[in-house]
Amino acid sequence: MDSPPTSTSRLPPRHPRPRRKSRYPNDAMPMLYLILLVLLTATPLRGQELPPVLTEEEFLARVANHHPLAVRADLQRDRARALLQEARGGFDPKLYGDLAQKYYRGTRYYSVAEGGLKVPTWFGVELNAAYERNEGYYLNPENTVPENGLFAAGLTLPLGQGLMFDQRRAELQRARIYQQATAAERLVQLNELLYEAGSRYWEWAGAQGAVEVYTEAVELARARYAAVVNSAALGDRPAIDTLEAQILVQNRLLGLESARLEAANAAAALNAFLWLDGVIPLELEADTRPLDPASVVVAPPEPLPPGTENPALLRTRLKVDELEVDERLQREQLKPRLDLKYNALLAGGVDRPLESFSTRDYKWGLTFSQSLLLRKERGKLALTRIKLSETQLELSDKAAQLSVKLAQADNEARVTVAQYELARRNASDYARLLDGERDLFRAGESSLFLVNSREVSFIDASLKQLELMVKHRKARLARRFAAGLTLPVVEGGTLPSE
Repeated sequence: MDSPPTSTSRLPPRHPRPRRKSRYPNDAMPMLYLILLVLLTATPLRGQELPPVLTEEEFLARVANHHPLAVRADLQRDRARALLQEARGGFDPKLYGDLAQKYYRGTRYYSVAEGGLKVPTWFGVELNAAYERNEGYYLNPENTVPENGLFAAGLTLPLGQGLMFDQRRAELQRARIYQQATAAERLVQLNELLYEAGSRYWEWAGAQGAVEVYTEAVELARARYAAVVNSAALGDRPAIDTLEAQILVQNRLLGLESARLEAANAAAALNAFLWLDGVIPLELEADTRPLDPASVVVAPPEPLPPGTENPALLRTRLKVDELEVDERLQREQLKPRLDLKYNALLAGGVDRPLESFSTRDYKWGLTFSQSLLLRKERGKLALTRIKLSETQLELSDKAAQLSVKLAQADNEARVTVAQYELARRNASDYARLLDGERDLFRAGESSLFLVNSREVSFIDASLKQLELMVKHRKARLARRFAAGLTLPVVEGGTLPSE
């Protein structure tokens, strides 16, 4: 058996396949495509008229106008209009025609032709007009008409099932309710989107404020370290103080890096809500900042406008209305089917049709049907009533839950005002203590330990003030969300004042 060839085996020389000359020098075109893709998937907000200070109103207005969920919510209105147009089509007039002929061994047995128009009405009556012309050697006697054909005009009247309500009217009412429900669903989606986006905005604002607090603390620690080093060189302070001052700088740097990480994560979460026309994702520029925490309003919210209602309640209430339409239709199905048809007849080809018309020329008929046990109809009605009861209970539960959320958010928005004021005073008092301790330290009457202790308390108080500011603004957002008041930003471009 032959052994497999090894590296020393003689193999026929392999001729490299000649490379095809690229149409583009240095194969630059694929790289251009990659660069273009990167630019499209992460476009900074340059040229988008974004101010250097991004306010909550401007941010939410951009979200409401460009976010994919907001754009998709707008498509729901088009869907509702299309469904309403489809339902109205059930009342469109209809033309019809029918032609039947038979020929056998050169003989025309019959030729039966009929055409007409049917017009459904909202009241359940169907109007109709027809013309028929029939002839033939073996024509059925009942199809015999005058030589110039026969005109018929009349109506079909349901005397039982379908007189007060029918499937066509039910579909149209459902479509109208669906149009309102779709508008409410759009508002619900926008309300949830703006609440989530607003929450991310204030988390970003709080994280940026923390970065500024730690940045100032690092600068002060570095300045103190330089002063301690100079004092130690002159012999005014022991050399061990320089090590302690250096440790303080390092601790402040650790806090600053942690704050920068939180700010970067908050900005990344905020970027998820920034889009252009719902297609191109955008990113904040590095120099874009939120509102200055000192300029943020922290005050008790004003009373809600009268008649305020969350669109989620309206959506559920419209579900109840739709089920009531179904219940009415199911009740109608319990009635017997009894249709009366009447058509006045007039021969074609007459010179004076009104004078030729006679009430004795007509055709009519009755159609009757009725289920003996009505088990199917009664079962459908029972199921519809169960669904209606469930939806009514859901409406009551949802109203209670939204009322609780509104009360909780209102309480939190009011309580955090007092908490914020206390935190602001604490930060101001700690700042005064820190300034006094620094003066004592420079005079040689204090230690780095005491300065560090005062500084830690001041930093904690400043961060607590920022935390309560964010908590208050998110509580106001939750209050607007529970009441459905984040929605005017979509129409007017600004949030409602509180």
